[in-house]
Amino acid sequence: MSGLQYDDFQVLQLKFSSTTQSTHHIFFKPHTVRAEEPLKPRDRTLFCANIPPWATAEAIRRIFQANGPIEQVYFQTAPSVGPPTLPGDSIFMEEEDPYRVGCGFKFGYIVFERPLGVKNAMNKMDLSKVAVASTVENPIVVGVKRWAMEYNEQWKEEEKVKESIENFMVEYDKKVADEKKADEEMAEPDEDGWVTITRQDKKKPAAAKVAKEEEDRGRGKKNRRKKKKLVLQNFYSHQVKEDKMDRIQELRKKFEEDK
Repeated sequence: MSGLQYDDFQVLQLKFSSTTQSTHHIFFKPHTVRAEEPLKPRDRTLFCANIPPWATAEAIRRIFQANGPIEQVYFQTAPSVGPPTLPGDSIFMEEEDPYRVGCGFKFGYIVFERPLGVKNAMNKMDLSKVAVASTVENPIVVGVKRWAMEYNEQWKEEEKVKESIENFMVEYDKKVADEKKADEEMAEPDEDGWVTITRQDKKKPAAAKVAKEEEDRGRGKKNRRKKKKLVLQNFYSHQVKEDKMDRIQELRKKFEEDK
């Protein structure tokens, strides 16, 4: 059990392969939060931090399963008390998917099948040994080889793409139906006749927004016209004299034209 320790965390030393010189430190402790989450039960979940970008869920499972059978390993870009991030679609994988190798440092939640697994990890796990993520039996592909592999995996079979899209639409339709059902249930009065009212953002229609902008633009033009009318004419004495001279010249010109 002897090894590094930081506050409430135990520290696991992890390196990429047996030939790697440098090591990373993974900090882990029991997942103790007030909110109960079915997928991350407090008595069976181990919280991990500082998981390196090249570490996979399979590698973390293999390292920690010595403490007991593991039900699931979840990765997240940030810790949370709510439901964990589930693995994304293998075909339409997102750039920020924490399960993708190279997405950056991440947090993990290791869910054991029994609470004894968490106790063994905290009290009996040998942390003096350096764990290895990529082994001969379970290699992790990185670098140019991984780029080539990901490039080749871009070309999917049509049937698999179609199946993935259909599954996504089924889940989306189910999500929309569940949200609609929840809204309808909240709109129904309870035993005492009270109705739960949720706050909704009232968005103005686009037409109304355009009309308001045109109205504001029109007001601006009117204001400019008013300002022009308020400009004082011949405010200075020399302006009055010049204006009279221009008027006399104009009259003389018209007189000569009428001859």
